[in-house]
Amino acid sequence: MADNITVADSVIATDEIASVHHQRAKLVHGADGTNDGDVARTNPLPVDAVLNTGVIQSSGSQLTPKFAKFALTATGTVVPAVSDKKIRVLSLAMTCESSDEDETYTFKSGAAGTALTGAFGEATVEGGQFVLVLSFSPVGWFETASGSLLELSIAGTSPHADGCLTYVEV
Repeated sequence: MADNITVADSVIATDEIASVHHQRAKLVHGADGTNDGDVARTNPLPVDAVLNTGVIQSSGSQLTPKFAKFALTATGTVVPAVSDKKIRVLSLAMTCESSDEDETYTFKSGAAGTALTGAFGEATVEGGQFVLVLSFSPVGWFETASGSLLELSIAGTSPHADGCLTYVEV
C-alpha cells in the first residue's frame, strides 16, 4: 500500500507500517489558543533545559555528590567508610610531592586494603611536584568495596599530597 489516504475528498498524510496507516502530524507550538508557527529548523521547539548539579542518577536512584579535601604526609583516610555503601570517585585534583623521586601515591579500598589505582608518583615525574587531575566522569574513576573507607596510601622519603575530590555513595 502507499502512504496517505483520502477521507471526504481530502488527502490525509500517513505512514504505512505493516499495512496499518499511522497519521502524520505537524507540530505547532505556542501558548494555549495561539499559534507561534510550525516547528522547523528556522523555528525550533522551545525547550528549557536545566542542568541539575545537585544529584546524579544511578539505576533510577538519585545520588547526591559529596566533596572531600585532604592534606596528607602519610597514609590516611580521604573519605570515611559509610555502612553498606561504596565510595565512587567522580573527579579528583591532587598535587603531590616527588622531590626525592621515591614517593608513590595509591588509592585503596579500606585501610591497607585493595589498590584501586596504580602507584602515581615515582614513574610519573622526577623531582618537584606533580598534579593529578581526573576530570568529571559520570560513571566514576574507581570505587571502594561496600562499607570500606577510601584511603590514600603514601610511600617514600618526603611525601605530601593535597587534593580534593567529588564522590557519591552507591
